[in-house]
Amino acid sequence: MIDYKLKQHGRASLDFLASLGPSMASLIKKQTEELTKAGLNEATLEEDLDKRALQIEGKLKNLPAFRSQNLLGEWHSNNHARIATSAFNEIENELIVKFDKLQEGKTSLKLNPSIQIPKYYKYPIHRTTGGWDGHEHMGFIHGELIHRKIVGKALTPAGGTAYNDINSDRLKFASAAPRRDYKTILEVGCSSGPYTSKLSEVFPSSRILACDLSASQLVHAQRNGNALGYAWELFQADGRFTGLEENSVDLFTSYIILHELPVDIISEVLNEGFRVLKSGGELFFGDVAPFSAMDKLSSWRTDYLARYGGEPYWRGSATMDMISEMKKIGFIDIKYKGMEPKNYPWITFGRKP
Repeated sequence: MIDYKLKQHGRASLDFLASLGPSMASLIKKQTEELTKAGLNEATLEEDLDKRALQIEGKLKNLPAFRSQNLLGEWHSNNHARIATSAFNEIENELIVKFDKLQEGKTSLKLNPSIQIPKYYKYPIHRTTGGWDGHEHMGFIHGELIHRKIVGKALTPAGGTAYNDINSDRLKFASAAPRRDYKTILEVGCSSGPYTSKLSEVFPSSRILACDLSASQLVHAQRNGNALGYAWELFQADGRFTGLEENSVDLFTSYIILHELPVDIISEVLNEGFRVLKSGGELFFGDVAPFSAMDKLSSWRTDYLARYGGEPYWRGSATMDMISEMKKIGFIDIKYKGMEPKNYPWITFGRKP
């Protein structure tokens, strides 16, 4: 969205970080082979996740492939934000000039200096140094350098481009919403606006409001919205307490935010969605798959990476009874399912009567 060119050192450092993800595949393959030799499979693994973890981790603890993966993962977690910040510092002066120009445009922003930041939010998710507001320009550092240059590149198939591939799932998800006539859309947890931009592509005639707790993410979202020529209405708010009027929104949506929230917070966000939605309005959330949609080894591996990778709330969201919760709140026509072909994104959908 913002044109820039990294210095050689910064570019090489981020490329190195991105290369660590694909390098894990061979280590994971060796772990799976070791577990197979030990007779640990879908039939013999424990149902209880904690007991299963003891089974698997007890067998793998001395395996070089497991220890190497842990070592690389720990180093990556401790250093990715520091290295991305260093790459930003090398080109900061050039970027500030561009940032200043992008403060003006169609996208508006209302910050709330008196907002109460909840305790759960202060945990450094992804072990990002300082959290989402640990740097004045963390919106760019995380949204652009970490998200696109590290995560996006690591997940990009050969021949693809990091920006297009990492955002294709967002476009696919937005396009899966059942209607095209939403007058007012509210996105919660918008970060620097990657999903917001896809909402604008799919719903060009809709009024789009988006909120987040992070001021630095919202400031960069405004730049991105202005760079794209969109008229987003951004505001700083907790997704549980948006401050919008009851019955004022046609679509209440988010992308990949639920697994970053404790279960009780998820329930409150869903309740807020029900409150602000008009009659007939729809809640449409995309996230990672619940553990019930995975085999036992995959759910253990996801839980293990979450435990040690800075995702303390993942297990709760991946094991909560979302359908019962949605019913209790009052939603109807509930859907809780994965999108083909990989069960990703995972859809949580409900309609307000």
